[in-house]
Amino acid sequence: MARFTLIMVFLIEQRWRYYIEKELEPDGITAKQWLMLIVIGAGFRHAPSIQEVADAMSTTHQNVKQVAAAMERRGFMTLERDPENRRIIRLKVTQKCHDLFRNRDEHDKQAMLRMFEGLDDEEMKALFNIVAKLEARASRLYQDAKAARLNGGKEAGSE
Repeated sequence: MARFTLIMVFLIEQRWRYYIEKELEPDGITAKQWLMLIVIGAGFRHAPSIQEVADAMSTTHQNVKQVAAAMERRGFMTLERDPENRRIIRLKVTQKCHDLFRNRDEHDKQAMLRMFEGLDDEEMKALFNIVAKLEARASRLYQDAKAARLNGGKEAGSE
């Protein structure tokens, strides 16, 4: 049962990414770019570093830097050196980014409603609770795998 559930989760993720990409196509941004802008805009009260965004998105510094550079070229964000530590690059969303989300707001709400169409309030609450548990477990497994990679392949806590 777990195997088939995992397969279904992966298929849902792929299909939703395709759907979201299609919804974002008129604005010329990808689902990954959209997600990064949301993470930066909603997940931080300060201009986050590339590494902070990478950690929040469970991806690499290099991946975030590449996506951020593309978004900077498009005018959706700026990459600025931290004045206190010149090695750190901070990501700041621009007015153009705020305008994008303001202009997309109603359309995005409708698109998300279509994604969960057919689920009533109780099912949505149950789904949210299940997904929250899965996210917590996935986060723990991710952190353990990351620590193992840093420890030369050994699991965290094993000596």
